[in-house]
Amino acid sequence: MKYHYLEVWIEEQIAYVKLNNPNDRNSFLPELSQELLNVANECIENEAIKVIVLGANGLDFSIGLNPNIVQYDSEEEAYSPVVLASAAIEQWARIPFPIVVAINGHCASLGLSLACVGDIRYATDQATFYIPEATWGVVPAGGVTQRLPRLIGKGPAMNMLLGGEAIQVNQALELGLINKQVSATSLWEEACDYAKKLAEMSTLSMQYTKECLVKGSEMSFEQALRLELDVYMLLQTSEDRMEGVQAFLEKRTPQFKGK
Repeated sequence: MKYHYLEVWIEEQIAYVKLNNPNDRNSFLPELSQELLNVANECIENEAIKVIVLGANGLDFSIGLNPNIVQYDSEEEAYSPVVLASAAIEQWARIPFPIVVAINGHCASLGLSLACVGDIRYATDQATFYIPEATWGVVPAGGVTQRLPRLIGKGPAMNMLLGGEAIQVNQALELGLINKQVSATSLWEEACDYAKKLAEMSTLSMQYTKECLVKGSEMSFEQALRLELDVYMLLQTSEDRMEGVQAFLEKRTPQFKGK
């Protein structure tokens, strides 16, 4: 499938996706949201993909919701783009394998909602994170009211969600919103290098570990522990597990097949 608002390619079991509307600061136009939804569906269906790297062309990752949305003439005109964007972000959240996000410049509104569904987030020294919807008189969307507090805690999330407070990259690192702070010149390269390391791991192990993390956070502690144990036992008979043990004994790099 050809894309205009995204740049997409696949190499060696890694899908690379870049938001590609820099002239509009990668805002969530309906066309971009639709392409994000299409890419998520394609990646979920492609069993050959082991990792995704998500980034952006231009100076900003994404300013998210276009401020002009508050000037729409009708409720339907204002509502439909947000519904589509939220559907796209939710589908990205359903991707079973790791997502590494490379964040540059402004990461705001729906752009931050999208970043929150990533599993590993790298950001440049100039990255800024904020959610301005409250200052526009609307409610933040894209799942950020639920995912952000789970990432950084309820208190810090309240400051961002209710007051539109912007945080810089050093604070984002302290709060756990990002995993690593890097220079602008090395952002994409470092994110890709980490994705390549993940691609060498067992597909089954990564997917089930992510399932334990994501689903377990929505369960009681006892239920989450049971899920972890069930998944552990499930993978005991997998070919990847046997290969991992054999490679360890033979002191070589394992060759996982995702079986």
